[in-house]
Amino acid sequence: PNQLNKGEVECLIGLFDTLVAESSSRFAAAGFDRNMFRDTLHSAFGMTDDMIMDRVFRTFDRDNDSCISVVEWVEGLSVFLRGTLEERIKYCFEVYDLNGDGYISREEMFQMLKNSLLKQPSEEDPDEGIKDLVDIALKKMASIYSL
Repeated sequence: PNQLNKGEVECLIGLFDTLVAESSSRFAAAGFDRNMFRDTLHSAFGMTDDMIMDRVFRTFDRDNDSCISVVEWVEGLSVFLRGTLEERIKYCFEVYDLNGDGYISREEMFQMLKNSLLKQPSEEDPDEGIKDLVDIALKKMASIYSL
């Protein structure tokens, strides 16, 4: 499913090896631990949301061993860098489907948005604004798919 060419795969493996070599993690022999992966996401992609970074880690860590192997690194980044629209949609869905049940519930949407929206100093409960945003998004989707 990935469209990376041989040179790109070799480059990603080289980057992985370099990052692992710089790590003092006890996982370094096997790959990236969660903190090292988060640092990489932050520096390479500008990600700052802890929950999103944690979810991305979980989607890369296919065998759930709390460590990103070189194979998981290349496979995960192939979707990020060269994935088809369909692959990227599936990937984003996985990130937002917190309990892995194949659906994104109102609560899951709320949890994901809660940390990614800037907190505005106001009288209003910030959670109310997020709930309103979730409602707007769900109504918009309902109107699109009821055609």
